[in-house]
Amino acid sequence: MIFKEKNRAAGFKPGLAAILCLVVVIGGIWLLISKFEGERPQVEIALTSRFMTANSEVSGVVSDSKSGIRRLWIGLMKDGHETCLLEMPLADQKPGPDRSMKRIPFKFRVNTKELGISDGDAKLILTACDNSWRNWWKGNRTYLEKEIVFDTKPPVLSILSTMHNVSQGGAGLVIYRVSEPCAENGVQVGEDFFPGHSGYFQDPQVYMAFFAVRHDQGADTEIYAKAVDSAGNLSKRGFYYHILKKRFKEDTINLSDAFLNRKLPEFQGVEGWKAEAPPVEQFLFINRELRRRNNETILENGKKTEPEILWTGAFGRLPNSAPRAGFADHRTYIYQGEKIDEAYHMGIDLASVEHAEVPAANAGKVVYVGDAGIYGNIVCIDHGLGLFSVYAHLSRMCVEPGARVQKGDLIGYTGMTGLAGGDHLHFGMFIDHVFVNPLEWWDEAWIRNNVIAKIESLQPNIH
Repeated sequence: MIFKEKNRAAGFKPGLAAILCLVVVIGGIWLLISKFEGERPQVEIALTSRFMTANSEVSGVVSDSKSGIRRLWIGLMKDGHETCLLEMPLADQKPGPDRSMKRIPFKFRVNTKELGISDGDAKLILTACDNSWRNWWKGNRTYLEKEIVFDTKPPVLSILSTMHNVSQGGAGLVIYRVSEPCAENGVQVGEDFFPGHSGYFQDPQVYMAFFAVRHDQGADTEIYAKAVDSAGNLSKRGFYYHILKKRFKEDTINLSDAFLNRKLPEFQGVEGWKAEAPPVEQFLFINRELRRRNNETILENGKKTEPEILWTGAFGRLPNSAPRAGFADHRTYIYQGEKIDEAYHMGIDLASVEHAEVPAANAGKVVYVGDAGIYGNIVCIDHGLGLFSVYAHLSRMCVEPGARVQKGDLIGYTGMTGLAGGDHLHFGMFIDHVFVNPLEWWDEAWIRNNVIAKIESLQPNIH
């Protein structure tokens, strides 16, 4: 019995040894594979532009999902001189439970004055190494270079035009020169920005910007030209201007049940429509929310403008028509003797015979043809440099988007689509994204004094 137990023990030891050897071999293989992994660190660096200003911030992430980051170095090569900007260990980066440092976010500033860096070309250099045992225990290495340009000087902005008198609800023109190409340049009016356009003059650095003053902006509204270069350097330049106060008409509109019953069903397919709501609530939805959406539909066409003046002379109006409502009329809506809402009328209503022919007010390019809610069927024409005309409540449209039209070309027929109470044309004009008073653009003298004269006075001096 004792002899058998000894044989069992003797037989067990070789088996245990084999298992232990297998574990050691497998463990060694795993160790070699994991420690000698060959994946390089990954680098993400946030550079929205290759241009850097006097005090630029750079951020990014370096990561290695296997062995973790061992070393991170970021430097700058400028005029043959190398400057260290960041080196691990980071002052604000401490290993947590995962001490392998598998993901390291970084952020640093480059202050040209502190570092003594001049404007011009440079290289941003990044080196990252992981904890792999490859390359004689130096780890896998990622090397990254980014070509950058230091630009610390804002563009020089010069105002060339003079006499900028603008009415509330009216338009103006500024002509200016920028010393360098600037993707963003134009005129700031309060919170509204109107981009400038070059190409009219031989000098490509000379820009023209039509701008608008909203009907409710007062004399204290700040207006100035501005330009932002590729590096983000900003220049602002003020100029003489005077905002002329203008009075707009107050109007009262009595809503009848007959009108509501006739018009409200036309809007039932609109998103957000509440079919079970009372008629007054449905009207308020149309007059507020739908009006806002429809104005956006029209004004977003301002982004499609051609970089040249397409029109000539005074703008035309609907022939043989009489005005029925004016620009920026303040309308108060009355239902059953009580005020229920208000709105501004951002165009001029013109009435003629039913289904009268509607001509293009001036030469331009058709940019929108279709339905616009409360405005019904509309045609929108771009006249270049951010100036547009709008024709609303049409019963029929005779042009397609992209078509070039001349002044007087037939574009549609008057009607009562949308929220119109009778057959008429709602004629509107806007600059970039702000409605303006069409009366100015119907006036040959106003155009001569505020647009043509400014351009002609500068043409002999600009090359």
